[in-house]
Formats: sequence, C-alpha cells, structure tokens
Amino acid sequence: MKKTFLNILYNAVYQIFLVLVPLITVPYLSRILGPKTYGIYSNVNNIVQFLMIFCTLSVSYIGMRTISQTRAFGNQQELTDAFWGLWYFQALAGLVTIILVVAVTSFCHLKYGNYLLLMVPYLISAQVDISWFFQGLAAFGRVVLKNTAVKLVSVVLILLWVKQPGDLWKYMLIMSVSTMLGSFVFWFDIHRYVGGPVKHFYKYQTTIKAIITLLIPQIATQIYTSLDKPILGLFQNSTQVAYYDNSQRISNMVLGIVTSISLVIMPKMAGEGKKEQRVILKKSLEATVMLGTMFAVIIMANTKEFVPFFFGHKFIPMTPLMFFFALTIVMIPTGGVFANQFALANHRDRDYALPVIIGAFLEVILSYFLDRLYGATGAMVAILITEFIVLLLRLWIVRDGYDFKYSFKEIPKYLLISVIVLAVGMILPPIVSSAFFNMVIKSIIMFLLYVGLMFLMKLDFNQDIIMLLKRFFTRG
Repeated sequence: MKKTFLNILYNAVYQIFLVLVPLITVPYLSRILGPKTYGIYSNVNNIVQFLMIFCTLSVSYIGMRTISQTRAFGNQQELTDAFWGLWYFQALAGLVTIILVVAVTSFCHLKYGNYLLLMVPYLISAQVDISWFFQGLAAFGRVVLKNTAVKLVSVVLILLWVKQPGDLWKYMLIMSVSTMLGSFVFWFDIHRYVGGPVKHFYKYQTTIKAIITLLIPQIATQIYTSLDKPILGLFQNSTQVAYYDNSQRISNMVLGIVTSISLVIMPKMAGEGKKEQRVILKKSLEATVMLGTMFAVIIMANTKEFVPFFFGHKFIPMTPLMFFFALTIVMIPTGGVFANQFALANHRDRDYALPVIIGAFLEVILSYFLDRLYGATGAMVAILITEFIVLLLRLWIVRDGYDFKYSFKEIPKYLLISVIVLAVGMILPPIVSSAFFNMVIKSIIMFLLYVGLMFLMKLDFNQDIIMLLKRFFTRG
C-alpha cells in the first residue's frame, strides 16, 4: 500500500508540474500568438494527436497490463520477451504511419501542410515511447524525473524564441522535438530491466486481437477529444476554435492530476484477486470523485476572474465555456475508474471499448448540428452530453463486476459537499484588489470548507486520509 501511495504521489507531482508549465507558457502564448494563430496550432496539434494512436496501436494499455502481470507472476526472460515483442508492434506501426504522413503532406497541397511536417517528431515520440513499461513496473519515479527535465528545457526555449505570431513554427518545432526527446530518454535505462532484443513478436495472435479491440475505442475517443477541434474548424473560424480549445485547457490540465490515480491503480488491479479489487475500486472511486469535484468547483468559482487574467481580455467570450467544461473533471475520471482500472485490468477489452465507440458516433452527430449553429458553445454542449452518456455506459456495462451500493454508498455526500462549496465560492465577494491573490484566497477558503464538510459528514475515506498523513509525517 505504501508503494502504491508513493507511486500515486510521484505521478500526481508530475501531473501538477504539467499544470504549472502551461501556467507559464499559455498566458504568454495566448497574448503573443492571439486567438487566430493559436487556433491554427489547435487544429494541427489535434490532427497529430489523432495520428499518434496509429503509431502506438494501444500498446501502452496492453503493455502496462502485461508488464504488471509478468512482473508479479513471471520471470526475467518472460519480461524481456514481453517488452521487446510488444514494442515491435509499436515500432512497425509508427514507421508506416510516419512514412504515409510525410508522403501525403509532401505530394498533396494540404492546408497547414508545412506545420504538419513540423509536428512529425510528435509521431516519432509515440513510436519510441516505452513509458508503459516503467508504469507496468510501477517505477514512476524515473518517468517523472526524466520528463520533468525535458519539459523545463522546452519552457525556456519557448520564452526565448517565440516573440510574435510569425513564430508559430518555432513553437510547434520546440513542442514536437522536446516531446520526442522525452520519449528517447527512457531507453537509457531499459538495459537495467530486460535483456537484449528478441527475434519474435509477443504472443502474436492474442496481441493482435487485443490491439484491434482497443484501437477502435482509441480512435473513437480521439474523434471527440482531438478531432472535435478540426470538426469545429470546418464550420467556424480559427478564433472560435481557439476559444473552444483554450476553454478546455485548464480542465484538461487538472484531469491529468485526477486521472493519475487510474494510471497507478490499473497495474495494481491487474495483479490482484477479486476480493482485493472490490476494496481498491471503492477507495479509488471515492478518491477520484473527491479530487474531481473539489477541483471542478474551485475552477468554476474562479472562471470569471481567471480568463482575463490568464488568457487576456481577447479571450473573455470563452468564460462560460470554461465554467461548464469543468464538469468533465468529474465525469471523465469517474468513468475511468470502471474503464481503465476495472475493465482493462480484468481483460474486459470489449466492455472498455463499447462506451467510447457509441460516444464517438454520438459526438459526431451532435457536433454536425450544434457546431454549425452555435459555434464553440455548440461544440461544448456536444462534448458534455457525450461524456455524460459515456460515463453512464461505463457504469452500466460492467455492473456485474462490482457492487453498486457498496461502491457508491458515499458518493452522494461528495456531490452535496461540492454543491455547497460551489455556492459559497460563487457568492464570496472580492477580498483584495489583486485578481491573482483574490483567486488564491478564494481557492484556499473553498478547499478548507470542502475538507471541513468531509469530516463533518464522517466519510469512510477520512480514515484513509488520516492514515496516509500519519505515514507521510512518520516517514518524514
């Protein structure tokens, strides 16, 4: 349990770092590039994010699960076979994807084609990314430290080289190359854990079946998490795309912190029996809902001041979008508990896949009608409806594998606490003249109120928090 907590802490610290980096770069870039130029980046970047799934072929999910189980029940040679045999699928798929992208972009006159070529290092980063191996080993410390160093270098280069809208190409190149270097650094340590390359793929037929089963939902997920911006761009100008993309940015940053729990718990769930999984699932769900609702209401209460302070006055029209997008911080991680931690860990790949496939079809249909009429607001409504439906499907489709009353017994209390805290945060008057310090003070008050109400309602999870704090300070 101590190692699990430390891994959650490692990953949470890294996700917080990923939040802090954009807190430096996004305000700077939104003012330097402006909504129109930033919208171009959003379009190209999300196309590349979609293409990256064809470079990885779901190997990250399969690899994390396989390495975790091999570590628990196998030997060193089996670990070597699993690593190399799985990465070969990824390497081959990445090579084919990169060649096709370069060929199509070079011979066809695509809109923003030159920018797309600058993002090819992103595809290379996906091809060589083996972070799933270290996550499967629960060696999160190495993942955190190496990526942190690369991110810091990219921040310095952005501040030094990106000075005007015409420097968009520099920003794209910095982001793509730094991401690629971040993937390469993992290879420096791989010899400590596995032997030399093997001459065969890993369980070819079984792995191919798993890849196909998981690739379909990954494509579906990307349709409504990455291609939603290019779809909006078909009907609206790049300014509307910039409003839509940036309104999600803070919520997506925080999502990384909340979903870090799933990233750590999934390998642990894969190596446990059903009795232990029942307890882990309940605790993980409560931790996820607690963090999700806490972050969501704090963001919602601060949105009106945050947008002009952080993005600039040109982005004020996106204020209501950012307010409602905070709901995804609750919906997506909650569904992830039952999808990533439960379904994937128990090889229920079809149960993992079906909700997002339905969600993709639903999002495309909703976007077609809403984006044309209502722009960024319509796109937001489409994604919120889609995420809510996907959440319900995730809960329903694996209902035979968990006890609903046992797992959700405390959840209504968290929702009540979040409503009370949000109401207080919305009616709190400005305490100081500085927008920044006013948001900090309001956030602290809301945090303390949330924690106070948790202990006032005597939630089961309180004892886990107390135990973890005691262990932390005792260790200190």
